[in-house]
Amino acid sequence: MESPLKRTLIALAAVAACGAAMAQSSVSVYGRVDLSLGNLKELDKGSQSRMIDGNLTSTRLGFRGTEDLGGGLKASFKMEHRFDADTGASEDPFWKGESTLSLSGGFGELKLGRSSTIYDEVRGLSASSSAFDSAFTPSSNGVFGSGGDYSSRFNNKITYALPAMGNLYGGVEYALDEDPDAKADMIGAKLGYKSGPLNLAMGLQQEKGKDNDYLMVAAAYDFGVASVSGGYNVRNGNAATGDDNEFTVGVNVPLGALQLSAGFATGKTEKAGATSSKASGFGLGATYALSKRTKLYGGLRSHNVKDGSGTKTADTRLFAVGVRHDF
Repeated sequence: MESPLKRTLIALAAVAACGAAMAQSSVSVYGRVDLSLGNLKELDKGSQSRMIDGNLTSTRLGFRGTEDLGGGLKASFKMEHRFDADTGASEDPFWKGESTLSLSGGFGELKLGRSSTIYDEVRGLSASSSAFDSAFTPSSNGVFGSGGDYSSRFNNKITYALPAMGNLYGGVEYALDEDPDAKADMIGAKLGYKSGPLNLAMGLQQEKGKDNDYLMVAAAYDFGVASVSGGYNVRNGNAATGDDNEFTVGVNVPLGALQLSAGFATGKTEKAGATSSKASGFGLGATYALSKRTKLYGGLRSHNVKDGSGTKTADTRLFAVGVRHDF
């Protein structure tokens, strides 16, 4: 007997197959598989060789579509499943990547459902040239958030993106609190400026459940021969978690089919005016495009965290080589 989940996927695939024949609608299936072989060494755990899913970007299967409603108005949906390609195991929730419905037009875009936060997009800009914003990027993997990191996705979220305003872009969002046992609401905002190779943005995220406020300023510039990115992040927490001040910078150098990238990040957590922890790390990465859809890659990330007395509380090194294929 087929499971409800299997029947749902079959139905979605059927809709995608007939989408091309619909005059004013489009539905597509897309995905990515990313697998690597590597070694992870952690403090007090030793080193272990393993097959690792998603070192360059997360493995996924998705469905997305758009319908032209006329008068410049469009309806769109996106449903993205995340899973571990090395085991075939599904991540929870099933549509972890995204499950949204949106309306867009001259007024901008209104999106409802589960998706990444607009603050997370600003964090992504700050690491866009730092080891490909991947598992090899130090700011995203151990250095930032030593005192408590943000939530990159929220359920029950209402996001409004501003319409085109010359070089300016931005948006605001709110995640509804539907958890009777704990606070789960969030407020976010983003404002940016993009002109040619320059992209500047500021993002804010206030999480009531964690009693944390995050503010990041990010910048990226493409010189042609190389691109650079960087950002400064501040987290205002409570007495238990303290406050964070964090900085990251990265560079990416394209050499035809080969791309080389490096990144550095540092962070400090303070409680009651005293430093409770310090973190720093670097990342190196390289990709080689075999085609438009398939890349070979390799990377190294190393970071450590020390408490106020200088004792290491984390010391991690990751090395891996792998392949990523898009479809």
